[in-house]
This record gives sequence, structure tokens and C-alpha cells, in this order.
Amino acid sequence: MARAPEITNVGDALEGLVHQFADPWAFLRELVQNSIDAGSPQLEVRIEHDAQRGAMIVEVADAGEGMTREIIDTRLTRLFSSAKEGDYTKIGRFGIGFVSVFAIDPEVVCVDTGRAGEWWRVVFRRDRSFERIRLHDPVEGTTVRLYKAASATEVETARARARETLAYWCKHVKIELLLDGERVSGPLELAGLCQVRHEEEGTALVMAIVPEAEALRGYYHGGLTLHEERDASLPYVAFKIDSRFLEHTLTRDNVIRDENYAKAMTIVQAVARGQLMDQVFAALERIAAGEVVPDEERALLLRCAEAALKERQAQRGWWAAKVLPTVGGPPLSMQALREQAVLRAVMCATAMSPVVAALQADRHVVIACTPRDAIATLVRTATGAWAAPVTQLCTALPLAPAEAEAWEPLCAGLAALLKASGRKIRVVTVGRFDYAESAIAERVAITQARFGELTKVEDVGLMASGWLASGRVVVLSALHPTLLHLRAVATREPELAAYLAIKSFFLHGELSAAVDAELASKAAEARWRRMDG
Repeated sequence: MARAPEITNVGDALEGLVHQFADPWAFLRELVQNSIDAGSPQLEVRIEHDAQRGAMIVEVADAGEGMTREIIDTRLTRLFSSAKEGDYTKIGRFGIGFVSVFAIDPEVVCVDTGRAGEWWRVVFRRDRSFERIRLHDPVEGTTVRLYKAASATEVETARARARETLAYWCKHVKIELLLDGERVSGPLELAGLCQVRHEEEGTALVMAIVPEAEALRGYYHGGLTLHEERDASLPYVAFKIDSRFLEHTLTRDNVIRDENYAKAMTIVQAVARGQLMDQVFAALERIAAGEVVPDEERALLLRCAEAALKERQAQRGWWAAKVLPTVGGPPLSMQALREQAVLRAVMCATAMSPVVAALQADRHVVIACTPRDAIATLVRTATGAWAAPVTQLCTALPLAPAEAEAWEPLCAGLAALLKASGRKIRVVTVGRFDYAESAIAERVAITQARFGELTKVEDVGLMASGWLASGRVVVLSALHPTLLHLRAVATREPELAAYLAIKSFFLHGELSAAVDAELASKAAEARWRRMDG
């Protein structure tokens, strides 16, 4: 292998390395990386303005192990001579990080360092020439200073750029990283639902559920950002992984996708399908038991649970989690719902009602959801079918005897007119339709086989005729304004009130001219007989 050239002789190759990063201030990341590799527990960046000289001074000081003359000659001032090859505990492996300090075009770069009883200053000039000076006073760690002509405004702009650069590239470094005395680095954390943390030798991982399908994927080594991206391969699952298996590309714009990356992703997949989903189902159990969360959060968790249950890796324990809320009862597990759905159709409602109570008495499960919301989707995953809405059914509630008495003239007139026209009517009575989720609240009347039973909404307009037909019960709505008016009319003109009530009832279906004429004629005949008698 050819020997790497001296830093003072690299020419165009050196210039290419100096400007290898899109952001010139990324040199700070390289110096932080070198300090971490040198074992420094702390690194402080200071940016000052020398108003008298019109200069900016950028100082980066660490407390690492420093450098001897040999290290200076073989590493600091040489390219591509890293001693870190094969050592996954070291981040930088290309031996070129220091060169990036020239990216902001400083007039002078000064490096003070010491180790093993010798202390040195290396001064680099703009033309990349340098000189090494022995120091007599002890130096702890390594301090790099950059000097560049700048105004006070330019220095403030530079300070903002430095803060932005460090906040992105060095956000999770384990050392104490300060910029002008203010801490920049912080722990490996992630905002989101059902946060989990996983650690094993050389790898730390945080993961959470987030609203975006293309969720954050952050890759770090030693807390330094290698690459961050958004990807939908794990929908709604965001993660940050700091692992010895991960390395950056030469240009620091991506993570190397090799067999070591594959090892790290194996850990991610295992946690996403294990610990994270355990947390999702645990959260859904708490919500089903009554914990109040925003609707969008519940929908997101249910979406993730549905996806997990469809995968082959779905754990059987998840099917036993009681994540399905029921109306007026305890939460139900997916497994229990699947077993009960074999015997009775699964229904859904949003509130307790007489219809729900009747269904439960008949051993139907009534899930607390709307017909196509996230809970209903989970029901379909468990049973293979959507829950049927209770609004497909209806019933009538009885009135108190005293209240029903006022309706007798109208009911009697209706019964007589319907029977005279050949309809099979067992009785005409009055009821209330104003219960929760009523599908018939606005109707004038319904018919039922028996008063108060559960009736399909599609059957409430049936009016049987013919000698083979079974008689039905006609139930008038005690709260409908039209019928309240006709109740008063019936005390004087019961035939007219009955005719108008039947016309109102048939408005929900079809009333042909012939039937209308027949009813009017029968009403007139009945009135004539009453008046004649």
C-alpha cells in the first residue's frame, strides 16, 4: 500500500478533503469525534470576537489523552493513516477529520496538545504549511483554535451556525459538550407513544409510535449522528439507534449499509415486533378499561396493533390482551371475541340503549365503537367481519297507562280504518322512539311483530294484507308533532285524523293514488256511519 502524502504536499487532494462536507461548520463534529476517541469526558467550544483585531476565535478544548510528537507526525499531519481500523469502539476510521478545520478558511489554526511528559503546539497556516513547536508549560488534553477575520455580526452568525451544527451532529454524545458554557448534548431520547428503551453490548436503542407513516430513523455511533432519514418500512415506528455496528460513509452523508448495519437492523426489528408492540397492547388495555386519551392517539395505537396482528410474528399473548371496549361491560380480548362471534353476530354501538340491552340479553357482544372506526377494524381483524351497527335494529318504548289513555281515540280510528282496508293489524298502540342511537327517532310510526321486540329497521314499514298474512302491531310515535296534532283532532274527527296519520306513515314508503283513494273512501264511510248513528 502506498504511503500517504504529507499534509503540506497533498495539493488538489487536500483541497477536496477540506471541502468534503456540505456544511463548512461540520468540522466541529470532526473535532468532537476526535475528542471522544481520545477519551475526553468533556469538550467545550467557545466562539469569541476580538474587536481590536477584527477577528473571530473559535476554540475547541478537550481533556482527552492528547498527542505526542510521534502521533503528531504520523496522524495529525498525515492523511489516511488512522490507527482505528477494525476497532468498533472508535468512530473515525479515515484519518481525515482534522483536515476539515480549514473549511471555514481560517488564517491560522493552532493546536496545543500534550502527552507522556511532552507538550506541543502545531501551527497551520492558510497555505497548509505548518510548524511544530515544543512547549515548556504543561498542556492538558488538546485545544484547537481557529483565527479568522470577522465582524461582530459575522461572529454572531457563526455562533448560530455552530449551535445548529452541534445540535444536529452531536446531540446525543455521552461526553459533556458545551458551547459558550451552555450544554448542547443530551441523552438518547425520542418523543412519541409507547416509548421503549433497549440496551445490549455496544448498542442502545429508543423507539416510539408516532403519527407519521414515514417515521424518523436515526443512526448514531458514540452519540454522534451518522445519518437521519424518514422511511415507511416500519410504518409509524420511529427509532434512534446508537450502535458499535454502525459507521458513516467517507463523506459523512449516510450510514454504511453492510453486514454490520444488518446486525443493527435485526435488533431494531426484534424490538419493534416485541417490546414496542407489548407496550402498544398494554396501552390499549388501559384505554379499553377507561383511561382517557385523545381520539387520534387511540386510532394510531389501534392501527399499529392491527398491523402487528396481521404479521406472522404476532405473539399469541397479544390476542389475549383485553383491548376491545364493550358497551356497559368489561373489555374483551381478541381471542374471546373470535370465540363468541361463532355463536352470535358481533354488534357495535356508542352508548347503552334498549336495543343494546336486548342484544346483550340474547348473548350478543356489543363493542363500543362506530361501524368503521379503528376499533371496528380490529374487530374485523379478529373475526373476519365488520361489527354490525345496532342502528340496523330498533324498538319501541311503552308509555305510562295514564299517558297512553289520551291516544285511544286516534288508535281506535286507525285500527278501524286499517282493518276496513284489508290490512292485518293486531293492535294500534303508542310508544316512544327517543333512545340513544335510535334509527327511528323521526318516524311517525313503525310496525312490529310484537310490541317492544327488536325489529330490523328495513321491516318497520311492513303492512301485511291477505288472509295468510300475520297481523302486525302498529306503534305510533308519542313525540312526533304531526301525531300530537292529530291526537287532538281525533277527539272530534277520529276518521279524518286516522286517514291523515296513515298518509303520514306511508310517506316513508309508497302510497299509490288507488290506495289513497281507498283509504279516503273508507274514512268517509266510517264517518258517515258514526254521524248517521
